[in-house]
Amino acid sequence: MADLRGHLCWAPETASATINTEAVNPSPAVFLATHTPLRIRRARIQGRSLIPMDGTADEHAVLTDFLERRSSTGALLMPVVGDTGSGKSHLVRWVRENIPASSDRQVIYLEKTQTSLKAVVNALLEGVDSESLSKLRADIDSFSSGLDEVALARRVINALNEALAATSPRDLSGANRILAGPRGLAVLLQDPHIQQYLLGPGKYVPLLAAQLLHDRDAASPERPAGFTVDDLPLQVREIDKAAEVSKALLSKLLSKPDLRTAAVDLLNQHIETAIQSVSSLGSGRLQQAMLQVRQEYARRGKEIILLVEDFALVQGVQRELLDALTEPAVREGATRYAHMRTMMAVTTGYFTDLPETVMSRVSAATTGYLYDLDLIFSQQDNGADQIASFVGRYLNAARIGQEELQRSGGHRVPNICESCPVRTPCHDSFGQSPEGHGLYPFNRHALLRMVHSVAPADKPWAFVPRTVLSNIVRRVLVDDAAEISACTFPDAGFKGRFPLGPDDPPLTSAVSELVNSYDLIDPLRRNRVLEYWGGAPADPAELNPGILEAFGLPPLPEEASQHRPTDPEPAPSVKGKSPAAENTPSPALRRKLEAIENWATRDLPLQQTTANELRVLISETVFRRYNWSQPLMKEMGKTDSARAWPNTSIVVSIEGAGGEGLPGTAAAPIKFKRNTLNSQFFQSLLLARDGSGTPRSEDIRRLARFADTKATDLAARLQQNFELSDADLTTGFRAALIGAALAGKAWPGMDDADLLSAALHDGRDWTRSDHTIRTDQWRQLLNHHLSQRKTLVDGLRAGLGLSQGIGAVQMIDAARALPLLRQVASDWTWRSQEQVPAWVKGAVMGFATWEARVDEQNTALAATLGRIRRHLPSETSGRDSVEAVQVALKEADKVGLSPTGAQQRHRLDALTAEAAKADWQVVSALERDLNKISSADADHATVARIHAAVRDRGASLDVIEAFLTEADQWLTTALSDAGARSDLAGDAAARDVQTVLDEWAALSEGKTDDG
Repeated sequence: MADLRGHLCWAPETASATINTEAVNPSPAVFLATHTPLRIRRARIQGRSLIPMDGTADEHAVLTDFLERRSSTGALLMPVVGDTGSGKSHLVRWVRENIPASSDRQVIYLEKTQTSLKAVVNALLEGVDSESLSKLRADIDSFSSGLDEVALARRVINALNEALAATSPRDLSGANRILAGPRGLAVLLQDPHIQQYLLGPGKYVPLLAAQLLHDRDAASPERPAGFTVDDLPLQVREIDKAAEVSKALLSKLLSKPDLRTAAVDLLNQHIETAIQSVSSLGSGRLQQAMLQVRQEYARRGKEIILLVEDFALVQGVQRELLDALTEPAVREGATRYAHMRTMMAVTTGYFTDLPETVMSRVSAATTGYLYDLDLIFSQQDNGADQIASFVGRYLNAARIGQEELQRSGGHRVPNICESCPVRTPCHDSFGQSPEGHGLYPFNRHALLRMVHSVAPADKPWAFVPRTVLSNIVRRVLVDDAAEISACTFPDAGFKGRFPLGPDDPPLTSAVSELVNSYDLIDPLRRNRVLEYWGGAPADPAELNPGILEAFGLPPLPEEASQHRPTDPEPAPSVKGKSPAAENTPSPALRRKLEAIENWATRDLPLQQTTANELRVLISETVFRRYNWSQPLMKEMGKTDSARAWPNTSIVVSIEGAGGEGLPGTAAAPIKFKRNTLNSQFFQSLLLARDGSGTPRSEDIRRLARFADTKATDLAARLQQNFELSDADLTTGFRAALIGAALAGKAWPGMDDADLLSAALHDGRDWTRSDHTIRTDQWRQLLNHHLSQRKTLVDGLRAGLGLSQGIGAVQMIDAARALPLLRQVASDWTWRSQEQVPAWVKGAVMGFATWEARVDEQNTALAATLGRIRRHLPSETSGRDSVEAVQVALKEADKVGLSPTGAQQRHRLDALTAEAAKADWQVVSALERDLNKISSADADHATVARIHAAVRDRGASLDVIEAFLTEADQWLTTALSDAGARSDLAGDAAARDVQTVLDEWAALSEGKTDDG
């Protein structure tokens, strides 16, 4: 059997040449070969509305009606209406091709591509001549050859300006009256700056001018039916260059939609007058010419058949032409003009917008009804056979090609499928039209869905032949031929080109996911084939295997059908609820499930309310499963952590869902693409939450796995929001150690345990015993730090600690803390350029001066040491000094040289007693620390400076300095007094005191320590 895989039964270039989307383009043979019987409705004209009549007709009935319908005036007008591409021109041409030849008829045919005024006039006047007609032809020839498009466009604008200036406010109603007269809409057309806008590329007047002078080729756009709001100068740049009166009117047009509509209507009402003015067709010349033509054919005994493929192409002469065409043939019992039968194609909108005078003339000449080609199918009558017949004929023509069709003359066209080697499997798989033409590479399902995809949005069941040919048949046969041959069709862009219609069910996400699970080669393409060629079946195995073979898709494993999705649970009965019914999703939940399904399968937006429910479920699941141990940190409640982990798109972003516009959404840690896998996942989450239906177990497991994998993202967000990252904690440790150093509780060189203890101490009971020798600036910096230290330490504990629930921290993560602490302990300077966390800021106010405070304190300590060393040389024992003073006091008492005054004696006694208990070794310790500063190399200088400044020297230094100073002052006074004594007792006293003083001086030569 022949292979259907990647089979092409047409040549793309032949299909391109054969399939034309315009009725006037193909040759008669191709036209007749591809003509499909039409289903046409009759409609009555009622005012400006079209009222459908019962029943339908085909083209043969229309032809018979057109040729045989009697008109009491001898002038029949048969409009054929429909939207663009509905086949109006096709029907007019078919009528032309099928009108029986007769010597009693004169057929005049106005093709839609013959848009030039010259072509229209020549076609209408063909076969008749007279002096006036020759003059008309000559004038039109002169008009067509004497102007270029730009000049004509400008003339049309000027003529339109004159026509508008001649209008009167009486012609309009209400607020629209401001558009009438020379200071109305005409103002805009005569403003040079605005004229340039109206003459710009793509605007109506330049397009009109081009087609009045030249016929339209197949590549040119159709002439617009008239002015639209887009042609109004509402977006003029540099508006200040316009006149003030123009700007005032533009302002009103911009603010009043009804006024814009009235302006467009006014322009369209007077464009014909403007065209007649510039083309020398005014004063009823064309009407008179056509009446002369009718008179001549009446003389010859002929009836005139006028076929107009597009009524819009006679714009500028419509009214005069209609007047001539509908003029009664019989006057006062005598035939004055030839009988007329006119069939004209006109878009529905253009027809119903005709001026009332024209519409009333048309309505009277139709004898009651017209034909409407807007073919609207329905769910009950989907038109599958008609669509298959239409497409099948073009497929057959594309396979045969123009040359063979020309030889056949368009009659008795062979069905090439009859000689095709793969006919049987092809027709069995893809089907055939009622005429036996194979539908490959389409089938009925695919054609219906693709036709619906290109239908107007407001008419989802409409069949627009031209659109079907250009956007479906031609595109697939020509543009997609290579993909079909390579078995890559339908490609990834297929669904974007042919989006599903609103009434075509998509392939369910459940089926799509089943395919994704079992098709490991090309699941997405298989899903597209199932959705369009399979009609979105509930079981992937329901697709004809021949279609799979043709598109190069292997069959799915048999077990795929065993896992086909189950049908949704039936709704509960009215009388009572069974156990199964109690588990049925509520109507509200069903609507949400459907919305999620449409989000994935139809690319519809997911409503924000439903999206938010999913965000809450997912983000809170991640939060609840987080164990607060990696890294170890204090557990927080959901309320406290909501700022870091909100239930919004900042955390859970869902493609195509509402609520995705928040700042930070692009960096969301959890992102869901729009696909069927996530659709099934979301539906299972809602079902599980509500305890309804049957959530898929794999989705529940996925949620658990997902929550665990996102723990690191949650931790990162918590650390980022609460500023608990390693960098933040490092800054916190640095602040805590410097604060502890200010309090004398930490200094360089301490072991890890002591440093960690000092860093995590809240400082509530910290005091410095040497506060009296601290500088004012040091004390101020320390006091402020201690007032804020609890917040600082709480932050460190929260970032490093483990609590019981959300209570106080019970344990510190030393494995994380120690490396950070060691990093800080290697450099005891404050880095003001660091980003400081909020929980650190209060405690570090003034830390930018930390090193300056250290240097100031060392200067103060050096001064203290200097004052002490003036009385206590470095090799003098402090305790011996105390004993010497004590002895001197006793001896002084004996000779009356003791300190004068009870207060001085009490103070000296007290200082002596305190000095006797003081730690005199602090003096040499301070001296050693200060000496290390000057002797340290550059790498160790900072450590030496900080070490000397921060160590708590105790209260002894202050006591020692006070004692030595007070003792020195007394002994100096006592010596002076002893030398002044002149009596024997005084001499003896002097000698005793001198002995004590000698002993005081000898102390400097005594012991080498301060003990």
